[in-house]
Amino acid sequence: MKINELMQLIDREIPLSKADSWDNVGLLIGDKESAITTIMTTLDCTLEVVEEAVQQQCNTIICHHPLIFSGIKNITNQGYGAVIQQLIKNSINLIALHTNLDAHPQGVSAMIADKLDLINQDILMPQLSAMAKLQLFVPESHVMQVKAALSEAGAGQIGDYSDCFFQLEGTGQFKPDASAHPYTGEVGKLEIVDEIKLECVFEPRLRRQVEAALIASHPYEEPAYDIYEFLVKDMFGTGIKAELKQPVQIGNWLKEVKSKLKVDTVRLIGSPDQEIRTVGIIGGAGMDYVPAVRQSGVDVFLTGDIKYHEAHDLLMNGLPAVDIQHYAESVVKEGLKSLLESFDLDVPVISSTVDTNPFKAY
Repeated sequence: MKINELMQLIDREIPLSKADSWDNVGLLIGDKESAITTIMTTLDCTLEVVEEAVQQQCNTIICHHPLIFSGIKNITNQGYGAVIQQLIKNSINLIALHTNLDAHPQGVSAMIADKLDLINQDILMPQLSAMAKLQLFVPESHVMQVKAALSEAGAGQIGDYSDCFFQLEGTGQFKPDASAHPYTGEVGKLEIVDEIKLECVFEPRLRRQVEAALIASHPYEEPAYDIYEFLVKDMFGTGIKAELKQPVQIGNWLKEVKSKLKVDTVRLIGSPDQEIRTVGIIGGAGMDYVPAVRQSGVDVFLTGDIKYHEAHDLLMNGLPAVDIQHYAESVVKEGLKSLLESFDLDVPVISSTVDTNPFKAY
């Protein structure tokens, strides 16, 4: 498998378009035509991770946190520049899957939920996606022709299903004017025709090609059709809402959280005696989403990087929370390995053993 083939697969399964606008995902360093030997998954790409990749004869690293975020003015042998130099020197490709992986239904928050053995997992805040619906009227003789053309243009695709149409029999009528060139009927005479009403959906970005396919395949000089857009809940989104197998007091649960996430400390905001059942999780730093988390009705919120005044805000709003550290996202090393392997890659995938946590507890 080559890098460009891997990127096509990743873009289909973990779309780069799902990343936030400020993010930097995709192939950051590398050669699209290079053949992959082994893929290594990691939370952060550090010099130690690159050294591990070299030792493991691995030429492709997939990290969660992008090594390159903004414009680089120089690359020296210090800091991030030293990491970039070693990647290039050793012909190692670097791919970042950050907020697009966060948004995936089996992404980082779900990986944390899996580690905690939580059940009934669902997207905490589903994204809304724009869709378009087409309805048109076709003489019965040309239904299959028009369907085939629309499908070829990308219409009628719903998830993993293609050629999705609804049709209804009916009767249409029209009277061609003197300047018309009707497919059927005569100028000046009312024509009654058995027609089929077709309906299908498509992504709004495909509108131009869908309309072109409709007009090219339809027998009428001026086909009658309508297109309107609407919003639907996406399978992608932010965070995970899940449940414990049975209610517990938060204080009794935190030792388990520390152990399973392999973090040295967790910080509770709220009473340790409060009983909980539903859990909201946003891996990394999720405090920007607190209003939506509160509306979700979860009993406790797990995230990282909670600041002092933010903790007081949580107390004032009555939302118990646990700061599980940003490094709780290290579950991505094994989680992403499993996710990639589920895509039936024909190359081996390993996870880094390097601890990239910049904080040390004393």
